[in-house]
Amino acid sequence: MPTAPLLKRFIDDELGRAPDLIARTMAAVVEQLRRPRDQLLASERQHHFDLVELLQQQAGRFQRSFVDALRQRVLADLEPADSAAAAASSGPSSLSGLQLMDEGRVESDIEISRAVQQIDTGTEWELRELQTFTSTLRGQSHTTAESNPLRPLAYAHALWDAAGDVTDKPVQQAILLRIASTAMTPLLRMAWAAACSRLESQGIEPSIYRTVVFAPGAGAARKPEVDVTMPGALEGLVRSMPGGIPTAASPPSARPAAAGRGNALGPALEQALARIEAMLARLPVADGDTGGDAADRAGTPSSRLAEFRGSLLTAADETIERQIIELLSRLFETILGDPMLPKPLRTLMGRLQVSALRVALRDPKMMEVHDHPVWQLMDRIAGAAVGYPQAGDPRLAQFLAVCDRLVDEMLAEPVQDAALYRRSIARVDACTAEQLRDAQVAARVAIATLVMAEQRERLQRELSHRLSEQMAAIRTTPAIRRFVTGTWARVLAESFTRYGEEADASRLALKATEHLLWSLRLPDHPQSRLRLLGLLPDLLKQLRAGMELIDLPADEQQAALDALVEVHSEAMKPRSRTGTGAEPEPTPEEIVRRMRDESVEPMPESGTPFSDSLIDLGSMDTVPAEWLPSGPASAGDDAATWVHAMAIGRHYRMFLLGRWSHLQLLWRSDGGQLLLFAGEHPGSTHSVTSRALERLRTADLLIPLADYSLVQRAVDGMLRSLATLR
Repeated sequence: MPTAPLLKRFIDDELGRAPDLIARTMAAVVEQLRRPRDQLLASERQHHFDLVELLQQQAGRFQRSFVDALRQRVLADLEPADSAAAAASSGPSSLSGLQLMDEGRVESDIEISRAVQQIDTGTEWELRELQTFTSTLRGQSHTTAESNPLRPLAYAHALWDAAGDVTDKPVQQAILLRIASTAMTPLLRMAWAAACSRLESQGIEPSIYRTVVFAPGAGAARKPEVDVTMPGALEGLVRSMPGGIPTAASPPSARPAAAGRGNALGPALEQALARIEAMLARLPVADGDTGGDAADRAGTPSSRLAEFRGSLLTAADETIERQIIELLSRLFETILGDPMLPKPLRTLMGRLQVSALRVALRDPKMMEVHDHPVWQLMDRIAGAAVGYPQAGDPRLAQFLAVCDRLVDEMLAEPVQDAALYRRSIARVDACTAEQLRDAQVAARVAIATLVMAEQRERLQRELSHRLSEQMAAIRTTPAIRRFVTGTWARVLAESFTRYGEEADASRLALKATEHLLWSLRLPDHPQSRLRLLGLLPDLLKQLRAGMELIDLPADEQQAALDALVEVHSEAMKPRSRTGTGAEPEPTPEEIVRRMRDESVEPMPESGTPFSDSLIDLGSMDTVPAEWLPSGPASAGDDAATWVHAMAIGRHYRMFLLGRWSHLQLLWRSDGGQLLLFAGEHPGSTHSVTSRALERLRTADLLIPLADYSLVQRAVDGMLRSLATLR
């Protein structure tokens, strides 16, 4: 849908004011950073001093980065269709481009979410008022948060990007984002209030603030006003409805009579139902548009069915029938008017109303149980469909096509009962299971990569443990110890996983490990030093090759080699004898004599590398058994337990890569440490570690897509509507 010209002009005007906003924000940030705080640690105070210096030196860069990032994100939200098309055209990630989101990488998402919350809380009323104006500028009759591209998320993202442009230290980025978001909040409050005043002075009248429509699953789920899981909860709603519904209890004979008629309904009621079915059969199939304007819904089943409620109530013979008709018609009207429900689903659910009403009239117990097949089918269809939020998603089109054919076949059945709905649920489940299998097959390359990654990580931990044991008796620097037990263990694990233990590359890496450890405990005699001189060229060559294998940054490679050069240079110097003073430097003749007379310490030139003194590869499994999970997560660790219970195939809402996304869990590794999700666009995937998911869950940035059902949401809506009539 093209952007409304009035909205585009308003957004351009607001973006033009962004340079002044960030300049004032930066001045407040510098003042805040300079303010002394005794409670800060010395390291934190140093970060504050460093940031003040950076902002003074790179003020222009910080401001330009913020303005550019804000413009890019706001315009992307202004034209979401273009952004979705661009994302879809980028295709799935290649094997080499698969990125694993670990707990370190999601820390930036957590910091951004905190900044969003800070801005949102501090500008709540001004933001809501601005949304009423932007909804009007879009031509909407109701207010939605998505109508306003000037959202806190865009500003938090822009601040994070600007912070990253002036410092590459994550801790300083986080400090700068926290202080900047706090400083910007009152400025945004005034800016948005002024924007609303300007729009109002231009003669623009805001939309009637009836409700704010949030995206499906946004934020934590609201607690249901009435729990429909309680028996008789739906039936109990009837008595609170105005409009002439009988409030006296039904005669004792009413329920048995209704239940005992089998499939027979009164002739007048049967004719009324048939007329509605004929009308619904002529409804056009809705396209993928999810627009929510009232004008677009004028011809949907919700408005047409309301016209037949009176005739149905007149045709009903018994009190219980009228209660059921009233309740179901209002319930469906609420469902079909839910702006969160995509337009294709409104048409589909509207066609089910007569069928559901026939089931309820023949089986009044349907109104007493929350898990009746009618409610289950509706929730199952809605829950699967809202997992695909992008318009035009072929997965959504495929699912809706299956459901449309299913409803056609259901309505053609001569008997509408619970058994029919149970069979339909099985077919919907089969469709979603098939789509899940297709997604898993499409992601098989990514899954294979993650299997190897988990295998490599387990092997690295085992190798690091073995190398730590070997390094325990060696006196060396902490930098060398970290290199051997960390970086080089990672090199060995990568080589074993990628090439195999018997490959030449792996054997060379093992030999380099033997030589490296020997060089760190060099015996104190000239022949050992001469031998070290002969080994160093090949050793350094193998060390460089190993570090390049794991793509270690060049500066870290050089730092490791410099540390080794320092240690080896010290080892090459003759050591003094304790108690007798310094030993004079031997002459070349004495060195030759000693080399001839001294016994030579044997070097491991042959045999199995990493033999008894180091790592016995024959004793190691490809996936070490000790690294396999021994059982479920501790019951006391709520986040870990919750992540452990995440179900394959279920849809989740996650704040990942700086934005909320609808993701479907496709695969979990055998060790449970790596998980793969299908993205919002076909072919896209996200790989996340379990620890990262635990961090997101703890920060309330990972939730099920729907914590309660479509029917439950409709019941809440009915109760709110009734409350306004009292």
